[in-house]
Amino acid sequence: MRNLQQTIISQYANSPIICGLIERFNRCIDPRADAMEFYRDIWDIETAKGYGLDIWGRIVGIGREVMISAQDEYIGFAQGCTPFDNGVWSAGEGLERQYRLDDDAYRRVIMLKAMSNITYASAPNINRLLSIMFEKRGRAYFVKNGTMAARYVFEFFLLPVERSIIRQSDLLPRPSGVLLDFYEPEADKTFGYIEANLAPFGEGAFFMGV
Repeated sequence: MRNLQQTIISQYANSPIICGLIERFNRCIDPRADAMEFYRDIWDIETAKGYGLDIWGRIVGIGREVMISAQDEYIGFAQGCTPFDNGVWSAGEGLERQYRLDDDAYRRVIMLKAMSNITYASAPNINRLLSIMFEKRGRAYFVKNGTMAARYVFEFFLLPVERSIIRQSDLLPRPSGVLLDFYEPEADKTFGYIEANLAPFGEGAFFMGV
């Protein structure tokens, strides 16, 4: 420890034997390396890993393991299935499997969950959160689509892990008393205005709202 002499009571402060023993003992158990390791691997969220991130996950309320359903990995027509060229045909098992997030992915999820925990769940705040979360993926936004109903829209296909985390946890804010759903339209195949990068007449289908 630092300033070792200040920790020795006055009646032993001038004893060469006791002071020598304390000095040698202090060199053997110097806690500074352990304190720095604790700060790096557990306390600092930016550098924490393994067990340290597991602690942070419990603090913000989100686990490292997620269950990925089979439809998230297979080609299909229903909402939530993988689009063509991004998966394989289902073998018919229809089972879920557990997926454990690696440290980098889990750290990002923890940071987003922490942000969600302290965010006032209004549309502007939620959209700001989505812009940070998916800034390199594409457009994602929160819209009201009925009385006490709202929708998260992702104009790109979520990865199976992302989809599972979003739907199985409270990672994204949920306004009180509001029914939520999630939609992943194919913007270039859905009819709409060109300013929104949607498909023109003869090139896309009307969005049916399901």
